[in-house]
Formats: sequence, structure tokens, C-alpha cells
Amino acid sequence: MRNLFIITALALSLFSNAQKMSKEFLKGEWTSNGEATEVLFSFTDKKEFNIQEISSTSGRPLDVISYQITKSEIYVKAYFEPNDFESITKFTIVDNNTMVADIVSEHPGQVIYKRVKNN
Repeated sequence: MRNLFIITALALSLFSNAQKMSKEFLKGEWTSNGEATEVLFSFTDKKEFNIQEISSTSGRPLDVISYQITKSEIYVKAYFEPNDFESITKFTIVDNNTMVADIVSEHPGQVIYKRVKNN
């Protein structure tokens, strides 16, 4: 009986903490606290999904070339013209207000993003 209780508690905690990646989940402003970019996920008036990525250091926007959402990640391909810098970033959910970004580029790295606010 004790084992059944432990298994049930573990299963419930896994399901309650699980968050699937979706456009609705992403909606809002996310910050890297100056380490990389600031990201705004939103919807246009025509209900189209929009991604704005802005350099934390210069305040200049990156060109978002493409994105792909899977069950647990979003991949964003972006280009920053002033530095001729192209990257693919894989954002993975940690919890409702935290994502980890794995950046694949000439300067790879991992950055933590926090939700600033929901829009």
C-alpha cells in the first residue's frame, strides 16, 4: 500500500508540473536579464503568432527567419544584421515562468529566460 501511495504521488507531481510548449504558453515577454536577447511572443490582430527578439545590449531587433514548435521546445532561427550573426535557439520549458535557451551559433551557449509578464 505504501508503494502505491508513493507511485501515485510521484505520478501526480509529474503531471502537475508538466507543461507542453504551445503558442498560448509562450505568450508574453521573456528576459535573459541582459545575457542575450529579450523576446516577445504575441498574436497579431489577425491571430497570427508573432516573435520579436531584441538584443539586450544594443536594443536592436533580430530578424526572426523561422520557428518550429514541438511538444516540449520551440526552435527559433534568427539573424542579427549588425554583426552578421545567425543562430538557432532551442527554448525548453523549466516551469511556467522559466525557459532554458540552448543557442547554436559561432558562439554557442545556454541562457535562462524568465517571464516578465503575460500579455
